[in-house]
Parts: sequence; C-alpha cells; structure tokens
Amino acid sequence: MKKLVLSFIAALSFILMAPAQQDTGKTDKTGISKTEMQLRVNKSVDRSINDKITEASREAVMIYQETQKVIGMLAEKKNKEAEDKLAEIIGRLEVLLVKHPEMALIPVSSTVEVHDVVTDINTVEKIMKEVREAINKGYYQQAKWVLNDLSSEMIVKTAYLPMATYPDAMKLAAKFLSEDKNQEAGAVLVKALTTLIVKEDILPLPVLRAQELIKEALAVMDNDKKFKENKEVLLALLQSADYQLKLAEAMGYGKKDKEYKALADAIAKLKKSVEKEKERRTRKQLLALDEKLKKFKERLFPVKPENKK
Repeated sequence: MKKLVLSFIAALSFILMAPAQQDTGKTDKTGISKTEMQLRVNKSVDRSINDKITEASREAVMIYQETQKVIGMLAEKKNKEAEDKLAEIIGRLEVLLVKHPEMALIPVSSTVEVHDVVTDINTVEKIMKEVREAINKGYYQQAKWVLNDLSSEMIVKTAYLPMATYPDAMKLAAKFLSEDKNQEAGAVLVKALTTLIVKEDILPLPVLRAQELIKEALAVMDNDKKFKENKEVLLALLQSADYQLKLAEAMGYGKKDKEYKALADAIAKLKKSVEKEKERRTRKQLLALDEKLKKFKERLFPVKPENKK
C-alpha cells in the first residue's frame, strides 16, 4: 500500500491500454490471433475489476462527488448550503460505516496499464544474459534498465477511500464551518479529496492468456464436432497454455511458486488424455485445470479485498 496525491476522481473508471506490439491478425493452430487474445484478456480483467464494485463503493463514489460540490459552494460563498450538504455527507458516512463496519478501504477508481514488452522465452533468456553480463562487469544501473524491459503484465491501480480518516475530516470541516472558518474548512476538504490510498495489483499476462486458452479448449469440447476431429486444435491450445505458464515462470512471476509445477503437470496429463482420445477424462481434467487457473488468478488479484477483515 502507498499513498498518492490525486487531483480528482469523478467516478469509477476502467482504462484498458492496448500493448504496443503489432498484430497481423493471423492465427496459429489455436485459432486465436494476438488481437483476439488481448481482447479476451481485457474482458477478463474488466470483469475482475467490476467484481470489486459493491453497493458500498458506489455510495462512496457519490459521497466523494458530493464533497467536491461542497468545495464549489464554499468558493461561491454559499456557506449555509455548504454546511447543510456537509451535514448530509456526514450522515451518509455514518450509515455506510454502520452497514459495513469491517471496511477500512473502499475503492473509488480503477485504471489498468499494459506493459507487454516480452512475449517469448528466448527474449527472456537474452535479457537475463545481458543482465548477468552487466552485473559481472559492475554495471548495476545498466542491469537495472535492462530488467525494466522484462515485463508482460497488466497493472491494476485502484484508489481507495480511507474510511479511518475520511469521516473525521468531514466532521472537522463541519466544525470549522460552524465557526465561520471557511478557508480552514475548504483546506480540510481539499486534503481529504486529494489524498487517497492507491493499491497496485500486477497480473502476469502469460497467466491470463493461459486461462483464456484453457477456456477456449473447453469451448472446443462443447461444440458439435467429434472429439477426434478436434484433437489437433486441443493439443495446440494445451501446448500454448503450457508455454505461456513457462514464460510467466521464466520472467519471475512467482518463480518459486509450486503452483506453476502443479499446473504444468495438469497440462501434461491433459495432453496424454487427448492423445489417447479419452473424451470424458479430457473434459473432466479441463474443468479441473480451469478451476485451478481461476484460483491462481484470484490469488494474484483478490476479489473484493475490502470485505476481508
């Protein structure tokens, strides 16, 4: 967690930035182009972000916007209106805290940035070779800059309203207003509005892509074609998912995480089931792997952390 000063946040916002790499639109044996894969990943992350939007967070955004209005009223010398509006805000905050006493932080804004510099294991190995050479020569700053390119991730930045301090700030502003200290009241409100707690969640794109590939494999299993006719596509999807997970591990996203090995083992077993044309076993194993990947992603990007005590 870290505190950042933000100029304003008008509402919940979700920005998905496309990666800089070009895409010809061509597909491989999986049938999914890079552009289509990125769109699928964007939608998946967007759903995860929306899962964090609760009744409490919507109310918090409205309270935040109403506080901005109070500052505008003070600027226009509408002191009585500002005082009444502030009293209303304090009342709504008290109701919110009674309903959700466990919530220390409430999300009021989210943005997503994409850093997709590395897309294959060979590039990772070349970068790490450069890093090792730079370190051996004592060029530590050069090594640092080279490592900056070792990324394939979505960074979800969520701004939270700190419920431990925000209500007190509103009450202090109301006190100043009752004493005709409008300047002091305005300063307190501005500080409350511009100081939020910002949390960053880093989601490895290879892991997200692997999840989408397994979802596609399940979709292939559910179509009208016979299992044998889908064998080549299924193997291509599993191979691509396996590669993406190995890429994530090579890049250091959970390098020591035993779960990567468990996922790799599950994919290996799946390949054998497909090759032996065991349809029922393949479907069962795909469902199990899909669930494992969901839990893995949830551990990387927790759903509704503000509800956890």
